[in-house]
Amino acid sequence: MILTAAQVEELVERGMRNAGVSKYVNRARSQFLDLAGEMFVEVVLDDGSALEDVERIVHHTAKELKLQGITLDSVVRAVWEIVGVEYIGPSRTPDFQRRAAEEFRVELKSGSRQCQVIVDVSWGAIEVLRHKLGLRDSWTTLDAVLPDGHVVREMVAPALLTFLDQGLSRGGVSSWNPLLDQRIELSATDMSFVLGQSPAFEELRQAISDAFDPPVLESFLVSLQAGGTKIRNFNAVLPELSNMLGGPYRRGETFSTSANELFQRLDRTEQELLRKYFEGRVERLQTDPRFPELVRKFEVVLT
Repeated sequence: MILTAAQVEELVERGMRNAGVSKYVNRARSQFLDLAGEMFVEVVLDDGSALEDVERIVHHTAKELKLQGITLDSVVRAVWEIVGVEYIGPSRTPDFQRRAAEEFRVELKSGSRQCQVIVDVSWGAIEVLRHKLGLRDSWTTLDAVLPDGHVVREMVAPALLTFLDQGLSRGGVSSWNPLLDQRIELSATDMSFVLGQSPAFEELRQAISDAFDPPVLESFLVSLQAGGTKIRNFNAVLPELSNMLGGPYRRGETFSTSANELFQRLDRTEQELLRKYFEGRVERLQTDPRFPELVRKFEVVLT
């Protein structure tokens, strides 16, 4: 007996209607395919609470079709959204040995169903991120940025969200089921892929770094004060960074002229990372023993 993909879809759909779970199906993402005589079914649900019921229906259909000489492969998955990310601390093995990684707990939700996954962000991944942010010279060892978790929380979280979004968006046989795979790793290779190589990001990061460079810092604060701009208002400060594009000392090269324009080119992860990087530079300025007089002089700008 030969069945079409549409007929297989109707068999599965009938089973879901009888079980009362058809309403949870995301039909725009689901697919029923005939692959050279073998059937492939991917059923995507907007509510993870129906996963087991739909899996049973699809598996039962596959058994019935097998009796007729028809092979049916399948994937049943849910659409998950990230509702929270929490930094836990140093990652540990089951016997409490220290891993070369930091542990995050992620809360996921699919309709009325929730689950938690643990993501181990390797020190190598953190090192890639630090390099991306130009922080390799800011601390002498990796341990220096980890004791209170501040840098890990603030800098890693945006990249982690993108990494998880990418994993959750994959369909077909490469899809990730967080109910079955509840501990994953974000490696240095993963981090490099997530961050990419955006020239606009590097140009803006360098502009921020130059603005806080000692020979330029005071004139930067003067420009903010003249415009009545508070340094913690990143959106208001952004246009002032246009003066730093290309570096305060470099001449004869062509660089972008609008920091706002560059910022709009960045993806969400890069925008969030750049904000966190800027905020970190502000925090360091206010506690830097080299600049107590500047902090007092520009107190209005820095508060």
